[in-house]
Amino acid sequence: MIVRLASRHRLPLTVLAGLLGATPSAAAPIEASVDLSTRLGYDLNPFLSTGNDLASPYVESSIAPKLTKRTEKGEISVEGHFTRTAYLETYGKSDQYGAEANLQQRVTPKLAVFAALRYDSEVIGQGDDEVTGSPIDETDVNLIGLRQRADTYAASGGWQYHLTPKDMISADGGYTATRYRNGLGSDSNNIGGRVGWQHAVNERTKIGISGSVYRIDYPDQAGLSTLIMEPRVTFSTKLSATWTFDASAGVSFSDLSVPAPLSDRTSKGFSGNASLCHKGTRDDFCFFGGRSVSASGLGGTVQRTQLGANYSRKLSERLGFAAGASYTRSEAQAAMFGTREYVSAHAGFEWRASRQIIFGTEGRYRDVFGGPSIRTDLGGEIYMTVALPGAR
Repeated sequence: MIVRLASRHRLPLTVLAGLLGATPSAAAPIEASVDLSTRLGYDLNPFLSTGNDLASPYVESSIAPKLTKRTEKGEISVEGHFTRTAYLETYGKSDQYGAEANLQQRVTPKLAVFAALRYDSEVIGQGDDEVTGSPIDETDVNLIGLRQRADTYAASGGWQYHLTPKDMISADGGYTATRYRNGLGSDSNNIGGRVGWQHAVNERTKIGISGSVYRIDYPDQAGLSTLIMEPRVTFSTKLSATWTFDASAGVSFSDLSVPAPLSDRTSKGFSGNASLCHKGTRDDFCFFGGRSVSASGLGGTVQRTQLGANYSRKLSERLGFAAGASYTRSEAQAAMFGTREYVSAHAGFEWRASRQIIFGTEGRYRDVFGGPSIRTDLGGEIYMTVALPGAR
């Protein structure tokens, strides 16, 4: 799809819109846009639930407004989204909504700062919810199939400073709170930060080191927490005019505290990520993978291994093709629950009727392995997207 309306971890748009008026260079124009989308589809198992008679046709409508103010030194943007899916059998309606504010500003020729606020509310595992994407998403594989609604609140910020024309240091930090409404998930708080150094070997290649520390607590489970430390080396290079490779690799040290005698444990393992991407005149391709430690909605932390690939090709001036596939493996660090795997694939065509209007069709496959037996989901849809640009 050209338009992905369900972005992650967003903050209410009405609260954030006032930020635009508080930024410098008030005379700079505000760019406004609204994306509208309508979809008609059918899913054999839209929530990847257990049981029988799970299939349903659906009608989905979405709206995603965005405001952006750009200056010579940076930009600030606020955007929101609301998606309503009406299932014609069994499920009724389901809403996904949220908003986000982003600020990027160059304070001096050497110093740049950035910050973000996000809020998102969604039902985990619904419809075309992608566990893996580029960049990798952190949807909780262990809660897929429970129709669990998750509300995520996040704040982050950081800076980059150029010591020399070839050397840059950076630091960033953030806080993320995840809350579950139906009582089936374990709420979590994640706070931490990262520092790094990067050196340009030449015009194509950069190397560096980084270190991150973060702590995950569970408010509803007193005494349960995880402290995670991850030192890494980083590498990026431009292989050619159209190919790039980025990677980081290191070790993850986890200190898990459990509210039971003699149950605390420490563990270590490989952590890292990599991407190999091609951007051509007619086709784009990206392969990505990663391994990290993250919180689980079932309580405790998991080691996540993720692989995926996306491909798109411009078949003509108006017609395009896109496809993607992903695999995620979630393995508990303590014996609270087992290992679960998720796979998905999608492919479709889009036809640009005009600059603002796109028609498309897409088919998809999703499945979950481990835990209760869940029926495979096969689905498809046709859709129309309208982009309404403007400025004021």
